[in-house]
Amino acid sequence: MLEHRFAKAVAFATFVLLVIGGTVNATGSSLACPEPTFVCNGELFPAMTGGVFYEHGHRLVAETVGILQLILSVLLWRRRPDLRWLAGLLLAMIAIQATLGAITVATKLPWYVSTGHLLLGMSYFATLIYTAFRTAPPTSVVALDQKARRRRELGPARTWIVVACSAVFLQLLVGALVRHLGAALVCLGMPTCTLGGDWWPDASVQQLHMIHRVVGVLVGIVTTVAAVQVWRHARNWPRLRIVAILAPLLVLAQIGLGILTVMSRRDVPLAVGHFAGATSLWALWISAWLMTRPPSAAREEILLAPEAVT
Repeated sequence: MLEHRFAKAVAFATFVLLVIGGTVNATGSSLACPEPTFVCNGELFPAMTGGVFYEHGHRLVAETVGILQLILSVLLWRRRPDLRWLAGLLLAMIAIQATLGAITVATKLPWYVSTGHLLLGMSYFATLIYTAFRTAPPTSVVALDQKARRRRELGPARTWIVVACSAVFLQLLVGALVRHLGAALVCLGMPTCTLGGDWWPDASVQQLHMIHRVVGVLVGIVTTVAAVQVWRHARNWPRLRIVAILAPLLVLAQIGLGILTVMSRRDVPLAVGHFAGATSLWALWISAWLMTRPPSAAREEILLAPEAVT
């Protein structure tokens, strides 16, 4: 189905946009283009050098995603009347996201606007993944019965998937605060905050950094437990078992990249890789949640299935 393939393409483009956004911050290029518009230093196509390459490049990709979203919304509106609400929601989210980006530049990067910008971007990304699932080709009744049986076999594993999604979103929030409050390099010790061995200094910005580390460990524990639960209860669900394998590996990579980012004094490739890993982990658990979504969504699929009509 065209809208399904297009939703996946927009989701991929949004992932790329998010990673480029992480690069803008890591390179300190957020204000390389002082105008909160489509121009940079008075030019629509400035010389793409220095910070302008990252900041204006981010804007150009954002504009592309905005155009792709407009096309996707039109496709949904015309081809899927049942998802017109989703077409409108996605369009509103991308419009608000663009507005927050402009406000961020116009107001010189206030932490609360920048944090909201990042979290809305992640929410928009998750909504696109949901759109891809909702627009997937109709499933046969036999396959739906098999999926319902697999869901019943999951037992407590699906609850752990929800907990994992929540834990990752919490870490995204804390990570955004660390980034936008300038707390990324306020603790240079490992595993302690200071090189002198202090775990919990008096400075609130250092405490925030340590909270980020603690929540990272929490995400690692939750992800491991959730992955074990999924692996045990999804014996007949190969795609879900892949999540159980990938999620802990991503967490281990995240922890390693986080440590290396601090030890390297926030080397740009490491910092961007750390952010890309967090975005990937978010997408992975959201996909697992949608893959195992409750029967109410499955009943909608039955109504769309040709076999059900006959």
